[in-house]
Amino acid sequence: MIEKGMKAADFTYCTAFKEGITLSEKVKEADKTFLIFLRYMGCTSCQVDIMDYSEEYARFKEKNAQIVLVLQSSVEIMRAQTTPDNPPFDIVCNADMSLYPIYDLKAAASKEEMINRDDEASMARLTYKRSKAAERGLVHGEYEGEELQLPGMFLLDKEMNVLHAHRAKTLTDMPDVDAMLAMI
Repeated sequence: MIEKGMKAADFTYCTAFKEGITLSEKVKEADKTFLIFLRYMGCTSCQVDIMDYSEEYARFKEKNAQIVLVLQSSVEIMRAQTTPDNPPFDIVCNADMSLYPIYDLKAAASKEEMINRDDEASMARLTYKRSKAAERGLVHGEYEGEELQLPGMFLLDKEMNVLHAHRAKTLTDMPDVDAMLAMI
């Protein structure tokens, strides 16, 4: 299991528009890199997160930080829904979901566990995401990958050292942009 204080696992990835990128080379482009794992592009919750990260990306750049986001989506789906410059960060197309077990990111046992209606913070974040999705006119797209996949986030430095590791316990148990920026 990759934890704080360890080296991140390196991998070579493709986006919808680029191939042969290695994480170890990508992290050298900024002082800090947020390696974020979500579900897939059709997921409205993930769409909200991607839009939030995109809208706030200038704040990351001001701190010489970047995002590399991993989705269980295919190159074809990502190419149809993104452009080379939007979003302003790399989205790793990991349709075979091979990176999730390397970073020990598990799926929830059930939809109830994934949402956890007893967790007040999780429900508040879910309400926010539903509201943002409706406000932005987002609709659920094609299902891909593991529907019950839980997200995760790893903060890396230029040498691939893990400075922070977070494995979500629910779909919405992730640091928001302000919390992420406070980690730097």
